[in-house]
Amino acid sequence: MNGSSPMNFHDAVTHYTDLIQSSAPFGEALAWTVIRPLGKPIPLENIATRLTGGAHPVLVESDEEFTEEAGFLEGKAVYLGQAGTATMLVEPGGFSYAGREQVMAWLSHDAQVWHLAWNIAGTRGLSYAAYGQWLARIPTLDPGMLYGVDPDAVAEEAAALKEVADAPWPATKATAMAIVEARTGARLPMDWFDRPRQVAIVDPLISDDCPPLGLWHYEPDMNAKLHLASREHRRAVLLRTVNVLVERFNLGLTAITRAVRAVHDGRPLDVALLEEIRKEGETLGERWAGRGYAVREEDEDTWRRWVAANAVRHGLRSLDRGADFLDCLTYARFALSEEWPEIRTWIRESIREGDEAAQ
Repeated sequence: MNGSSPMNFHDAVTHYTDLIQSSAPFGEALAWTVIRPLGKPIPLENIATRLTGGAHPVLVESDEEFTEEAGFLEGKAVYLGQAGTATMLVEPGGFSYAGREQVMAWLSHDAQVWHLAWNIAGTRGLSYAAYGQWLARIPTLDPGMLYGVDPDAVAEEAAALKEVADAPWPATKATAMAIVEARTGARLPMDWFDRPRQVAIVDPLISDDCPPLGLWHYEPDMNAKLHLASREHRRAVLLRTVNVLVERFNLGLTAITRAVRAVHDGRPLDVALLEEIRKEGETLGERWAGRGYAVREEDEDTWRRWVAANAVRHGLRSLDRGADFLDCLTYARFALSEEWPEIRTWIRESIREGDEAAQ
């Protein structure tokens, strides 16, 4: 293959054949995404932000106990790791969040992204994105099913898979893994889970279309001006937004109330309290818990209240960390819907007043 000698590619196929047939947990299920930067390596924190279209998911350190329980976080827990200049994302259950077309597009800003997955439901496929665009996919690893906006981009990969179409298991999967390695330089080792990893905990989707959560996608001018404003000004905007949402959606729940009182008093929020807030939000959205995404049309009021709870949680997280990220306002925009223009107006007025006071 282009960029890989025949001997190296053969060695890679052998490696992945052994990996799939071993006791490593990759034979039955795997979702493996590799981001090859077109410049400098991308910090893991930036990768986590790209995963959500500009938001700031919680990053935790995995340990043996966490990895054993990761099955309960299917579609939420994305393991991150460096492989040379590339970044690898692994979702052990094979049901992938990172493999969504729009997520691959976000990840591929100034990069190439290759994604390979299979799971116990029989779903499998190889996908490719570059420079912010999802380009092509080979469903079921069958080259005859290749499609996309630029299918020729993976024509050589499709040809390599065609050569092993009739070979015994696990030739097709091992070849697909070798293709990803050849294209990115990243090798997935058998002991991937034997060491601590950073894990991005992705929030349940507020709709099936997986909207980006960076405020600049919706309010670019507001986002820019708030980031140029003082930290105290951002803090005031976030705190007022949280207060509005708590009152508008009757979110005076136990943990949220304690946290709001704490940030008003300038006290830090401990991990246990933030976890309680997350659980309160999960309870509000439990009707969609099994799907991984919510359906607004099924219950408009319940959906908006749950989205508002997400806004409050992220607002409190940001207030606790210096008011440096604005995920709260994106969620608030969705939750408030037709009421958002009024909120936008007072945020703009407060920005203007802050600018005048600084002159």
